[in-house]
Amino acid sequence: MTEVDRYTRWAALLDLLAQQERLSVEAAAEHLQVSHATVRRDFEALGKARKLVRLRGAAVHHAAPAVAGLLGDALTPGAPPQARRIAGQAASLVHKGAVVGLAGSALVAQVARALGVRFEVPPADVGQAQHTDRSAAPALTIVTNDLNVAADLVRRSGLKVVLTGGVLSAGSMIAAGPLAGLLLQGISLDTVIVGATAVDPEFGVTAADERDAEGCALMISRARQVVVAASSADLNRSAFARICGTDRVDVLVTDTAVAPATAERFANRGVRVVTA
Repeated sequence: MTEVDRYTRWAALLDLLAQQERLSVEAAAEHLQVSHATVRRDFEALGKARKLVRLRGAAVHHAAPAVAGLLGDALTPGAPPQARRIAGQAASLVHKGAVVGLAGSALVAQVARALGVRFEVPPADVGQAQHTDRSAAPALTIVTNDLNVAADLVRRSGLKVVLTGGVLSAGSMIAAGPLAGLLLQGISLDTVIVGATAVDPEFGVTAADERDAEGCALMISRARQVVVAASSADLNRSAFARICGTDRVDVLVTDTAVAPATAERFANRGVRVVTA
């Protein structure tokens, strides 16, 4: 097995872990079409690299916090399976080298974790790239107004993390206000992924807090592609503050419980609906 094959296999394993809390040796072997022994060796290597935690016959996400006492439950691997699946699907829409904005509800924390797992570069590869090419581009550039998301991603090798600035809200660790707009005016985003409190085909994407809505709207104004992540329970409803209309949304990522009629209403407005 070549090094390329090995790293490709490791990336696939970490992608699977980004979408589910626990991955068994048997499930991984079946998915990758390799032997159980190969998966065990991969789990062992990834465990030593602190990418996962080995269990008897399985593996789970490595749960070490980025900043002691700062990160909340949103960044732990105990989120509902539905949220992890939506996050993993949203992360799969991002290509290597992209500049990605992350903002919105707590679901964005799961998207950040999935992106980190998907695009993190092995430290040895980062060192080699820096040695051969000082101008080597990062695997992914993340722009966010969420301090928790930034703290989780900054520890991952090969990622560039940019905070928008602004005034912090103690309750959510979200930076908001006119200072964020000053930075965003000077940058361009390939994709923005917004975690929505509610999404309605007619009224659009909304948030419970006007400051969160403002931050999301600013990022959307700088993005080529807009991806909205929301559970099916949050569709066909609206919250207090409007972020944008559905005419600005390219992709809606939700779960498989979405009603066909609801999916059709979004599709009729030009939104591609992707289920996970």
